[in-house]
Amino acid sequence: MRQLSIALLVFLFSFKVMAQEPLVFAVNEGATYHVTPIETRERFRELADLIGKTLKRPVRIDPVDDYVELRQGLEAKRYDLAFIHPAHHSLRAIRDQKYHLLVLTSGYTEYKARFFVAKGSTLKESKEIKGKPMAMPDPDSITAWIARASMRDLGIDAKKENIQTTRYQDAVPFMVDNGFAQIGISASGAVIKEWEAKGGRVLFASRPVPIKQLIASPNLPAADAERVRELFIGLEKAPGGAAILQKIGFKGFQRGDDAQMAELTAWLGI
Repeated sequence: MRQLSIALLVFLFSFKVMAQEPLVFAVNEGATYHVTPIETRERFRELADLIGKTLKRPVRIDPVDDYVELRQGLEAKRYDLAFIHPAHHSLRAIRDQKYHLLVLTSGYTEYKARFFVAKGSTLKESKEIKGKPMAMPDPDSITAWIARASMRDLGIDAKKENIQTTRYQDAVPFMVDNGFAQIGISASGAVIKEWEAKGGRVLFASRPVPIKQLIASPNLPAADAERVRELFIGLEKAPGGAAILQKIGFKGFQRGDDAQMAELTAWLGI
């Protein structure tokens, strides 16, 4: 009878775990890069499994590459955890929906919008961009938000400027090369490196902004949120953690500064 009771308890506990609603782990890797939902699910699969083991509940990866859908999901608190490239969306969710910042991604805390010009350009100072045709990525990309804030610091009203936008970062140089713009704006290191290699130059760069932030819903128990934070920060030393980091393409994660996030929220004009 005792063995039967123990077996029944084990069964009921297992059933309870399996019957739990899955934790929804949203992932947005930016709208201006060529990343598919299938690729996102595959890259983050082992990490999601590790989160599930840590919290003892199933985890569902929800790739969200549409910014409107991302914003709506955050506003409705549909995501328990969200790993977000476009920082303005996570910062807005922290301020308005009371999401909590868990970690920043190491190596992505100095994200800058770079204003670049062609090899033969005579422009020398940042204020000279006023009145010149410009090209930049999607208007709701973090690059575009940083660019507009940088223009505002220069006393330039972006709404009055001739700014063309394109979905992908790597299309911006094409617009400068072909005379659609005098100034290109990109935060992609690969784009800038290739541009400088062929003789182009960066006129100036914006202030840095941390991107790729992991935030937690206010509905997620505080103890669970803290476990996830510690998991990410210690991922490099965790069993299988180094392999997971290599697969998702990051060096590691670190704590963020809530005061800095609030200041950046105000600066970006979100």
